[in-house]
Amino acid sequence: MAKLEQYREYIQNLLTKYGSYKPSEEDVEIQLIFDTARDHYQILEIGWDGYDRIYNCAIHYRYQK
Repeated sequence: MAKLEQYREYIQNLLTKYGSYKPSEEDVEIQLIFDTARDHYQILEIGWDGYDRIYNCAIHYRYQK
């Protein structure tokens, strides 16, 4: 079980680092989603590029036991 907690921490640290980078579009927000109960981790890019809606899942990781 300690290994699983360590893997969760590694994944969260990696995604947090990746999520700290600024997107090229000004009106785009980066959202980090960590569901440790079900082991789903995501980075979403949400916002606008002019009149175009941006909703992009940049990274999705699911740990399957």
